[in-house]
Order: sequence, then structure tokens, then C-alpha cells
Amino acid sequence: MEKSRQRLGITRLVLFLLATVVAQQTVFGQGSEIGLERLLQRLADLRSIAYLKPWTCRQFSSFDRTGGNADAGHFLARYDGEAVLCETDGPGAVVRIWSANPQGTLRIYIDGSQQPVLECPMRDFLEGRLPPIRPPLAMPSSGGAITYFPIPFAQKIKITVTNPGTMYYHVNVVHFPKDWKVHSFRWPLTEKEVTSINELIRQWNSPPLVPADVKWQSLTLPPRGRGLIFSLQGPGWVTGFFAGLASGPLLAWRKTILRIFWDDEKSPSVEAPLGDFFGSGFGPAYVRSVLLGFTGEGIGYCRFPMPFAKRGVAEIINGADEPVTFQIAYQFERLSPEDVAAMGYFHAQWFWWFTRKGQPHLLMKADKGPGHFVGASMTMQSAAGLGFLEGDELFYSDGDKVFNGTGTEDYFNSGWYFLTGPVVGRLHGCVRRTDNSVTAYRFHLTDAVPWKRRFLCQIEHGGINDTEGVEYSSVAYWYQKEPHTDFFKIPDPSFLKFPHSPFRLPPGSLVATEALLDGKDVDKVPLFRFTESAGMTALVLRPPVKTARLLLKTPADDLVRLKGFFVKRQDFGRFKVYLDKEFLGWIDCRSDQRMGQVFFVDLGLRRIRPESRIGIVSEGIAPVAVLGFSMESQSPFITRWLVCGPYPNEQDKGLDQPFPPEKVRDIQEALTVAEWKRVDAADGVLDFLPLFRPNTDVVAYAMAEIRCPQARKGALLIGSDDGVKVWLNGEVVHHHHIHRPLARDADIVPVRFREGSNWLLVKVENGGGEFALSVRVLDPDRDLTFTTYENLILEKKGKDSQ
Repeated sequence: MEKSRQRLGITRLVLFLLATVVAQQTVFGQGSEIGLERLLQRLADLRSIAYLKPWTCRQFSSFDRTGGNADAGHFLARYDGEAVLCETDGPGAVVRIWSANPQGTLRIYIDGSQQPVLECPMRDFLEGRLPPIRPPLAMPSSGGAITYFPIPFAQKIKITVTNPGTMYYHVNVVHFPKDWKVHSFRWPLTEKEVTSINELIRQWNSPPLVPADVKWQSLTLPPRGRGLIFSLQGPGWVTGFFAGLASGPLLAWRKTILRIFWDDEKSPSVEAPLGDFFGSGFGPAYVRSVLLGFTGEGIGYCRFPMPFAKRGVAEIINGADEPVTFQIAYQFERLSPEDVAAMGYFHAQWFWWFTRKGQPHLLMKADKGPGHFVGASMTMQSAAGLGFLEGDELFYSDGDKVFNGTGTEDYFNSGWYFLTGPVVGRLHGCVRRTDNSVTAYRFHLTDAVPWKRRFLCQIEHGGINDTEGVEYSSVAYWYQKEPHTDFFKIPDPSFLKFPHSPFRLPPGSLVATEALLDGKDVDKVPLFRFTESAGMTALVLRPPVKTARLLLKTPADDLVRLKGFFVKRQDFGRFKVYLDKEFLGWIDCRSDQRMGQVFFVDLGLRRIRPESRIGIVSEGIAPVAVLGFSMESQSPFITRWLVCGPYPNEQDKGLDQPFPPEKVRDIQEALTVAEWKRVDAADGVLDFLPLFRPNTDVVAYAMAEIRCPQARKGALLIGSDDGVKVWLNGEVVHHHHIHRPLARDADIVPVRFREGSNWLLVKVENGGGEFALSVRVLDPDRDLTFTTYENLILEKKGKDSQ
């Protein structure tokens, strides 16, 4: 009975696809006629994705217009109590609307009408609570909300929201050729339109199945072996591709490379590790898109149509140290030469690296012909936290920026670092979300992004490409006319692994490769090349090189617990470590393990000074590798505070908006302009979250006194969630507008204390989530004292009562 239902479902799907293929010429030909029904059919018709697009695609969003990371609350205009999200001329269609915090009333104005054709709560529209629009066509999505319900318009569209607050949003619009006839959206929907919605949702809710009639072949590959999947004569297209690991290590999904060549290519159009190609860099996962993913049995499936004119050749290469066996199947159909001429060739290319400051992650680039981008899957893993997800997608079509996003998880239709964990949609999903790693996918069916001459597709990491050492791997999927642009050479597959165990030194540490003072012949080698870990570059001394010196660059004297981080390995040796002229000990990096391991050595409590130097002296017999040195301050945290707030953080600008506590001349006046309360932070972390309501999209102030026996240089070590601004004696000494989790001692702020009382005022912003502060004051001699000005408050209350 179950098999009969499955066959019936497949038959319905085939009939539905055939109906849309028959209508294909009117969808893509000049002078086409299009409306809501046809757009809904395009969401179901996977084969139409291969045809070159005669339109353009643009994204409206709330991105920070200054180039920073304040990507919320930026609208096209505000008037009459409405914020404008999108306003553009037709003919065209809105094909995607997303928000991380939808609120207010959504209004859609069509073709210049002064009355909205649709008016409803924005959250209801995006989350699928406006019948017949329902999940998964519109749905909540792990901290965000997304709708792919299309809204066609002939002449003009304007989308507004009343009372939006500090909203994150995207609106994706396709603009059709001027001679296309577009039937503008109307509400309520017709019976045919409702039927189309119901059929699409039925199809999207059907589980991914491997067709029962495909012919499986078994490919057993020896180590370094190569196997042929198909060699086909065109014109035609591959409409389904399936692969399952029958025997071999799970790691074969990363070490086995899929390569596909079209026509007479010398360079593959498809080249990626097999697991990554199906959507996951960690091996089989719960990827369930309509285009590719894994079935419940762990079989990878791909429904991207792959047309070619002359020849299609696919192969896999085994990079494992042992034999592997894959079960492989595919579907092939003949095409007319005219059909192939109207299509692009399918491409999928993998890119893998460790992020570098100032450089965005490259998803793909093309500079040799027309095409369109149809999606990406990404696997990302850091040594600490998910701050790398602050990065925006940046798409450039023929030199024009057409997409500027608001965050990586936003691109994947979610929000707040995938707030509620994994989510599975038919065009997007997040299938792995830990405290430091993410695997996600998104595909562009109705919002494919075309280009005529060239295309550049990037995604930032961190707020402004400032999160270094995060392992990124991605597969970009697109169609284009050949030839394509090669941009990444996959390493030897024997070298590939699942994402490496991330390693990063504690905040404020000395990174050896960055602190090198002398040692010009010293090598700088990525950690993943000789260990199971990754995320850093090691300083390697190879004979005959024996010495290197590192500059500490501390802003003031401090007493620290010094720890060194090094690599043990079978072929490594020993070296001595010095702090200035003081010998700290021998470091033995020898091991019986072939693969290197990171280890640390506690070098004790040490007094460090500005311009202190670490010396490395090798025996000169075997290589040694140094990662760096952590310097955990032994200076005290401020644990007693006065706090006040909250104040509004509208449009993420609260850190720079002056509120009463920062407008005053001295501490006595500060005490009069706000209601301060005493708070203890016994562990050094001041948690604002339980102190205030509201506690999102706000700023708060903390105040304390530092008493110093004589004027001198010093430093503050500051951690905050999110951004922070600091005044000492009324002067701004630090300003860091950032969205981040709290890490103690993350910011090092040089200051100069005056003799006696020093007034410290700190302002902390919060967008959402945690809201906290930590401040440590360098005090190696422990002669500083900290108070909260409570005596002044008591004096003021006493005077007020007289």
C-alpha cells in the first residue's frame, strides 16, 4: 500500500512537471505572459531553472549604508507612519521577503494605487498564517521568517510596514523584459491560484525519493582510484543523479571528488567533494531541499537538470587510504539542440580556506559569458563562537551590486545566529548548528541572479571581514554558457578531512607569526598542514634556522600567567624559551605520533613590561613549531558597579547617541541625571540582562571609581556583549561598535590614570541575546582601589531630605 502511494505521488509529480514544461516557451520566450499561477509553477518546475534568464534580480535590504555592521532599521523612506521596504517599477515580481524580527502591519501597493491591495500583520504573512499561504511556502525559520509567495506587478510596486522598529529585512525582486505582459497581484486569490498553491505545498511536503526505476551501478575504487559514472552523447540532459556509500570510511564523503565535464571541456564544470556537493561538509545530513540533499537512507540526490550539447562525462576520484564502494544511479533524457541552446550548463564548484582579515569568502565568479546563480551550501567552523555569521552576502552582476545582505544566517533565511537551531526548508535550511559550527544551504528558484558578462558572488565573515582563521568550505551552484572561470584548485583528495578541530589562542594572546621581531628565514605554515587542528598559522624553525624573537607589545606593566602553545610531532625537536634575558625552560616537541598535536606549557607567573621579548632558541637538529603565548592577567576585575538605563538603541545607533550620563562634566553631576543602582559582579562579569526591561535594542551605563596612588600609564582589559564605549575622567578612551558574545579581556585599552580618583564610565549596547560587560584594570602591584561612589549618592540623598 505504501509503495502504491509513492508511485501515485511520483505520477502526479511527473504530470505536474510535464504541464509546466509544455508552458515553458511562454514563460521564457519574448512577449511572455505571466502572473501568479505561472510564478507558482516555476517554484515547482525544477527543469525551468536551467534556462538562461531574460530578466534581472535585485535585493532590497536594511544593510548598513555606511559599510559597517549596523544592518537594521535602514529603509528607503519613512512617511505618514510607514517605512518603505521596497519601491520599484515594473514589469516584475517580488519573489522573496525575509525578516529576522517582523512586526507592524505590512502593506502592498500595486501599480500606483493609493490603497494597499493587501494589508495584514507582517509576521502572519511571513510565517504562513494568512490562508491559503502556509508553510513551507512561508514559514518561521530559526530566528527568522521567510515567504517565497510571489507578488507580480505590471507597472509599479511599493511595500511598506507600519511601526517596524529596528527591523532586519530583505525583499527580492525580479524585473522582466518590458514587452512581457504581467497580470498584477490581487487579493483575495482566485480558485485556480489557490489550487496552484495547494499543489506546490503538496509537492514540497513530499519526502525526497529515489525513483524506483533507476538503474544502480556499483563502483569500487582502490586508494587513489578513479571511476567513471557516465559518458553520454548529446544533445540531452541528466535530470537526476544519486550516490550512496556502500562500503568504506564515512570520511569518503569528503575524500571522494566528483568531477563532471560538458562537451569538449578540459576543465570540469562540476568539481567538489561528494558530500559537499550534496549539501554537507560533515557527511550525510538532514539536507532535504527540492534540488539536492540526502534521503533518510543516507543516499545523496541531485535534481539539478544538467544539459549538454555534445557530451557529458562524470567521474569520481577516491582520495581515501582504503578502497571505497559507491552505489551510483542517474537519469538521462534527450533534448533538442534548440532547447540546449536556450539553456546554461550546470556548474558546481567547491571553495575551501581559512578566513583572513579584510578578505571576504569567495562563493563563485564568472567573467566569460551569460549565466545565473542558483544557490550555495556552506560549512563553517570556528575556534570560538559564531561571530563569523555577521558577514553579509555581496553579489555583483555586470559590475553592479545587486545583493547586499545583513548577515550570513539571514542569507539562509534565518536569524540571530540560527536562534532555535536546525531548520529544514525546501529551498533553504540549517542542518548543523553547534556553538562554533554551521552547515546551511539555500537555492534560488524564482530569485536566480542573472548576469550577461560577469558575476562575482562573495560573503563576508564577521562584521566587516574581521573574523580570522574560521574554516569555510562552500559549493556554489550556477548555470552559464561556456567557458567558465576556474578560481580554486582542490588539494590532493588524500589531504582532505571533515572540518578540522578548531584551535585559537585565548583573547589577548601573542600570536607568534604576527609578533615576529627577527628571524627572516622562519617559515609560516598553516596549522592544518601538519596537525588535526586548524585555524592558525604556526611559526616553524627548520635547521639550520635556530633562533627567533617575538615582541610582546603590552601597553603597561602587568603580572601574568604565561603559557606557551606549541606542536608535538614525530619529526620535531627541542628548544629553549627566554623572557627578555630570563631563561624559562626547555620545550620538548618530540612525540611518537606522525600527526602533530597542539599542546601548552605553563611557564609560571611572570612580570611583563612594554617592549618585553620572547626568545626562541632551537637545538637546530629538528624542526620546532610555535603558535604563541597567552598572558592571563592576574590583575583584578572591577566587581562593584553603579548602573543605569536602559536607553533606546534605535537603528543600532545607540552607542553614538549621547544620553544624559555622558553629557555631564563630572561624577557629581552624573549622579543627578539618572537613577543609579548598585550591582555586584562577583565573577567579574556584569550581567545587564536581568537588570532591565526592555533589554533588547537598548544601551545601558556602568560607572565605578579607580583610585591610584600616583599618576601613571595603565590599561583596561574589556569584554562586552555587544559594543562598548568607555570614558575615563570624561574623555573617550575606547569605542568599539560590534555585535559579539562576551569574551573577557577581548579589548586592550591603554589609558593614563591621574593621582587620586579616576571616574570610569562604560556604555554597552545590545541588539538581542546576551547583554554583559567585564572590565579588568592592569594592577601588577595591587595598589589600586575600586569604589562605586555610594558615599556620594548617600550624601546627595541626605541633602535632598533636608
